[in-house]
Amino acid sequence: MSYSDETPATAAGAVCPVCGSRAEAGSLFCAACGAFLKTEDGRRTRKRETRTAVANGHSGDVPGDYSLVQLLGEVAHLQRDLLKQSRQGQAVQARQFARALEAQALQLDKALAHAAGQVEASEQRLLLWQRWAAGIAAGCVFVIVLATQLV
Repeated sequence: MSYSDETPATAAGAVCPVCGSRAEAGSLFCAACGAFLKTEDGRRTRKRETRTAVANGHSGDVPGDYSLVQLLGEVAHLQRDLLKQSRQGQAVQARQFARALEAQALQLDKALAHAAGQVEASEQRLLLWQRWAAGIAAGCVFVIVLATQLV
């Protein structure tokens, strides 16, 4: 898919000059960072002032083969590319959100495990306290019974 003879679209296997991610064939900008990609001959894509002038209704030195229909077609292609890359960005955000949820679930599991350990330790201390109190009570009863027998 090429948008003009003047500025060809990127080739298959092109890489972004900013972030280094691979770009799909025909992309004008990077799906990962949004930077403009270089064309097949190594040039950066340029804005075309003459096309902008025609689209805005001004006359200019535009070659005769660029009609308004062709310009609208190019805009439609650009909008489709933007939508496609927007959807790719949404997919990236969804993956990042899923990873954040997984990290929160892991932290929650750790916190629950720690709390369960504390509850278990508290229960063990309570049982120990109950045994100690029962032992003291039994000892007191023994001393009282022994005292009453001796008296």
